Amino acid sequence: MPIRVALVDDHCLIRDALSDLIASRGEVDVVAVGGDGAEAVRIASEDRPDVLLLDIALPDGSGLELIDRILASSPATRVLMLSMHSDPAYAVTARKRGASGLISKSAPIEDLLDAIRDVASGDTIPAVDELAKRERQMLTLIAQGATNDEIASALHLRPKTVETYSQQLMTKLSVHTRAGLVGCARRMQL
Repeated sequence: MPIRVALVDDHCLIRDALSDLIASRGEVDVVAVGGDGAEAVRIASEDRPDVLLLDIALPDGSGLELIDRILASSPATRVLMLSMHSDPAYAVTARKRGASGLISKSAPIEDLLDAIRDVASGDTIPAVDELAKRERQMLTLIAQGATNDEIASALHLRPKTVETYSQQLMTKLSVHTRAGLVGCARRMQL
């Protein structure tokens, strides 16, 4: 059964292109699109999508300010914020307000689809600021393709400690493989 997605972005060209691109993958059904905050709340209430992709900057206000209203009108809908900004503070704010995460509009389509699948299944996309300094370092090195021995050497740790950190990161980020960690690192822009 396809994931039911709605998309709210005030740029018509981006909204239409993204909607077509997402829908063309077959596993996602775009059930509604909108261009402002009022439409976002209406779509959540009437269409009850599994995931609502919501632009952070809308002509009638901030998408961040709409999260409460959207979740109140459709509690099962997961909100995934879209932003042109890479400032991690936006992601932290979005999560605090109840969004399942934030993804940059500059991310590859595969990362967006991964994020949609993740939040539709109940996972959240942590902000990079929610990771400890050592976890960010580890995740960055994993994303660069470093082996456990190389990570241990770079961070002055024992290889067994690196394995423990990797398992803890997988648990924290709700992934089960090293490839999943790489995907998370890309979505966090590490």
